[in-house]
Amino acid sequence: MERITFLIDGFNLYHSAKSASVALNLNESGTKWLDIAGLCRSYLHLFGRTAALHEIHYFSALAKHLEATKPDVTARHALYSIV
Repeated sequence: MERITFLIDGFNLYHSAKSASVALNLNESGTKWLDIAGLCRSYLHLFGRTAALHEIHYFSALAKHLEATKPDVTARHALYSIV
């Protein structure tokens, strides 16, 4: 069995999901609460029939520079990082 570990760059994932919402003409929250584990599992077939999800490591930089104008942004981002 192949054990697969995914490393997720959360900052880039967020902006890609936001762009996808616009491109797919979805409302603003259409792709923001993405099922990351489901996304990773959807790629397992590319690693062979015996591939299994082992770990997901999610890394992200918090947008501290936005706290002055949007104080809830960092709190929501931190919540998403632990879900």
